[in-house]
Amino acid sequence: MSKNTGTNTRSRPAFIDEDQVKQLLRWNEARYAIEQAFMSVSNQARVPSGRSSEQPISSQPARTFVQAEGGVLLCMPGFVGQHRLTADTGDRTSTLACKLITSFRRNASIGLPSINGEVFVFNSTTGKLEAIVEANYLTGVRTATASLVATDHLFLRPNRDRASNIHLGIVGCGFQGTMHALGFVHTQPMVVIRSIRLWNRTPAKANQLQTILVEEAKKTGSTYSVFVCDTVEDCCRDCDVIVTATGSSEPLVYRSFLKQNVHINAVGAGEYHHSELAQDIYDDCQVYIDHWEGARKELATLRSNIVGEVGEVILRENPTEKAALLPKPNGISVFQSLGMATEDVTTGRLVYEKYLQGMKASETTMEEHVTFVPVSTG
Repeated sequence: MSKNTGTNTRSRPAFIDEDQVKQLLRWNEARYAIEQAFMSVSNQARVPSGRSSEQPISSQPARTFVQAEGGVLLCMPGFVGQHRLTADTGDRTSTLACKLITSFRRNASIGLPSINGEVFVFNSTTGKLEAIVEANYLTGVRTATASLVATDHLFLRPNRDRASNIHLGIVGCGFQGTMHALGFVHTQPMVVIRSIRLWNRTPAKANQLQTILVEEAKKTGSTYSVFVCDTVEDCCRDCDVIVTATGSSEPLVYRSFLKQNVHINAVGAGEYHHSELAQDIYDDCQVYIDHWEGARKELATLRSNIVGEVGEVILRENPTEKAALLPKPNGISVFQSLGMATEDVTTGRLVYEKYLQGMKASETTMEEHVTFVPVSTG
C-alpha cells in the first residue's frame, strides 16, 4: 500500500488504461470502496460533535459543467479522508482525486466513444499527481456498485428472511444496464438471482445482454434464467429489484407494473434524473439518495418523500434509529442514483493501490529469477 508522505520519488504519474482497470477492479472490492464513499459523505454531513472517528470523512463540491463546441466537460473533484481500501485491513488512507469526463455525442458518427473519462489520483499530503486512471469502465462499475450497496442496505438486509432469492428486472440494456446486470450476477451469494428480465427499446441490445448473462451463468455455475421482454410492464412484473438505466425523458415504469415490497435503482437520466418513473410511483414510495447536496440541485423538481442518504442508513448503529430510516415493510423504496466524486475517489484509489501491488509483485518475481554468473579473473 502506498503511503501519503513527502518522499514520493516517482518522476511520472502511473497511467492505468482500461484493460488494466478491467483486470484490477473486482466487484466485491468495489462494493466495499463505495460503502466507504457513502459513509464518508454522511459522516461529514453530521455536526462535528456527532461525527464518528471510526468512519471516513469527505469533501466534495458540486460538480461543474463546461460547455464546448459539440460537447461538455464535467469536473468532479473530491477528497475522502481515513478510508479503508478493503474490509480485511485495518490500515487507512486518505485520497484526493478528480474525475474529468467529456461527453461529445457526435463522436459515434466517427467511430469514437461519446463519453470519455479519467480519474486523476493525487498524493493527499504533497498534492503530487500519482496516477491517471482511465475511467469509462471504472464509472460503470462504481455506478452499478452504488446500486448494489443501496439494494443491500435498503432491501436485502431488512428483508433477509424473504429476499435471499430475487427476481431482477433491467429496464434499459445499454452500458449501465449491462454493468448493473453483471454486478448483481458477480456479487452472489450476497443475493441469489433466480431470474433476470430484460427490456430495451431496441430489442437487439436486450438479446445481446441475454447472451452475455447466459454465458456468465455457465462460467459461475449459476442457475438463474434470463428472459427478454416485449414490454416494460412484462419486465417489471413480479420483480423484487428493478434497475432503470435509460435516457428516457418520459415515464416508462408505472405503479401498476409493480408488486408490493420492491426496490428500484433509478439510474438513467433523461430531461430530469427522475423522468423514468411515473409520478404515481413517487407518490407511493420512499426515496433514498447518495448525497443531499446533489439532490437539492438535481432533484429540485422531484415531488416525493426523500428519506435521506444511503450512507446514513449504513452508519446508524442504534437499531431503533436505523429502523426509523429504513423503508416501510411491504413498501416501495427507490435509490435515486446521482453519482458523486467520492465514489470515484475511493474506487480510483483502489485501482491504483492494486496496480502498485502488481508492480511490486512483478519486481519481486524478476529479482527471484536473476542469476549471477561469476566472472573469471584467471
